[in-house]
Amino acid sequence: MASLGRESAEAAIGRVLRDHWDGAAAGSDSSSLPIETFAHDVYNLLVRGASDVQVERHLRAIERDDLHQPELGAQDLEPVLRSLRSIEKSI
Repeated sequence: MASLGRESAEAAIGRVLRDHWDGAAAGSDSSSLPIETFAHDVYNLLVRGASDVQVERHLRAIERDDLHQPELGAQDLEPVLRSLRSIEKSI
């Protein structure tokens, strides 16, 4: 399997975050940051071997602190984590 470079991996992570995680926050006026902004930190977590719990906690902190949308905490992140783990295998 071909290894993804950092930029390609972060772009793929950004797409996962936008397509599978940001749906509930779409159209929110609470943050002007594009969701892909958070891909770099998620990439770093993955390459350092973070557990699913650690990645989920990080995403929940983003929802609360950066997106100002703590109500997203009810959203199941399992599909997001599966997609991120798939990317991780290519890094």
